[in-house]
Amino acid sequence: MSGHLSSGEREFATLVAQLHALEEDIGAARDLAPRATSWCGLELHAHREPARALHGERVTLADGAQIVIRPIEPEDLHELAAAFEHLGALSRFQRFGERMDHLTRRQLIELTHADHESHEALVALDARTGEGIGLARYVRASDDPARARVTCTVIDPWQGRGVGTALVERLAARARAAGIDRCTATILVGNQPARRLLEHVVDETGAHRDAGMIEITAEARRTTGT
Repeated sequence: MSGHLSSGEREFATLVAQLHALEEDIGAARDLAPRATSWCGLELHAHREPARALHGERVTLADGAQIVIRPIEPEDLHELAAAFEHLGALSRFQRFGERMDHLTRRQLIELTHADHESHEALVALDARTGEGIGLARYVRASDDPARARVTCTVIDPWQGRGVGTALVERLAARARAAGIDRCTATILVGNQPARRLLEHVVDETGAHRDAGMIEITAEARRTTGT
């Protein structure tokens, strides 16, 4: 059916799907508000497995919060699944371009098993709790070793605090070291934060809009400092 729709009709369908995701987030926030009020003054302790000892680069954000960034490891699979649960419906739609209720076992394995050259993934962890809060990755193109597709995702409570910037800066440095000087990224029309994040480390060379999505091509920005 979708193959018979025009680009404009598919873009409208994408916009409607985004609005539904936003409505879902608003509904979830309304449901949570009464419970948050009723819990006021109570100290609740959810059961959680003890966090593994953190290792990696410690980064202090502008608001003073500390995170740890390091290459992802296979043992991060369960942490990644838990982090996905902290992504709102709209964030999930913006990342995957479709409604996603959960990550499959196969997707989790693909995300956490990187060779750190053709496929690199950097994870950001809350330095206080060890919880996963963000992931940036590139996957080298099979037909062009100097080009890679990049993505970056940060869970909702940590968005807008500099986690994404810290991740993409380090991912860009690793990509340059691996001989990657061009990248592509797909974002939803109107997702300006994602576009600004990408422009922080690369120079956009082209953009193709189709069905509510923008395919961006860019070249790595050569830095002279650290």
